[in-house]
Amino acid sequence: MATTELTERTIASFPGLFARASGKRRATVVFLHGAFGDHTVFRNYLGHFSAAGFDGVAVARRGRLGVGPQNAKGVTIEDYLDDTRAVLDVIGGNPILIGHSLGGLLAQVLAAEGRCAAAVLVAPAPPGMLTAQPSALPTFLPNMPKIMLGLPFTVPAGGCRKIALNRIDDESERARIHGTLNPESGLVYRSMMFGSIKVDASKVKCPIFVVGGEDDRIVSAALNKSTAKHYGAELLLLPQHAHWLPEEP
Repeated sequence: MATTELTERTIASFPGLFARASGKRRATVVFLHGAFGDHTVFRNYLGHFSAAGFDGVAVARRGRLGVGPQNAKGVTIEDYLDDTRAVLDVIGGNPILIGHSLGGLLAQVLAAEGRCAAAVLVAPAPPGMLTAQPSALPTFLPNMPKIMLGLPFTVPAGGCRKIALNRIDDESERARIHGTLNPESGLVYRSMMFGSIKVDASKVKCPIFVVGGEDDRIVSAALNKSTAKHYGAELLLLPQHAHWLPEEP
């Protein structure tokens, strides 16, 4: 596959990456990143989709990369939805949304609002409670006071390796990825844990496709199955894959 040229652009005041379709253009895909991350996680996806004939746009949200508030303090999921709506307003049309983790939950809400032609949910946070798996508890329990108070928090490298990057074997690559992560709003994570964001499946008129990893220690296979069932959507569970699907080998 030929190397795709990625263009850095500011879209709706947020840093973004753009890749133009190679050959005949099929549609526009907008990528929505997850908690702690930013849009650069989709560099590989942008290249693959460009080669397949899709214009690709990946955009960050507030609370990271120099866009305030610092450390995403006080940010809510509704703030992130407003950021994404602003990006979609600039792009126009009816794009395909591909959302990873928290971005998958945002995509579900936006699909119910009729803002996309289709949505692909990659290891998505569910439209209900994000129940912690036993293997994730040692990492998240020390952060529970901050989460409950709605304060920003980070996941240490060791914990990130165990629960999010457990299918990335290269130590230098794990370190690189962890170095790109940002503090996340405790308000946002608390909303996901308690299932505060509900999505009325009857309002989702576009196709939905759910992709997960069998070894995901954040969004379990059972949660992926439940999300797919909620929308009557096709589910693909990938063996030997986990939560960090955009950058896993």
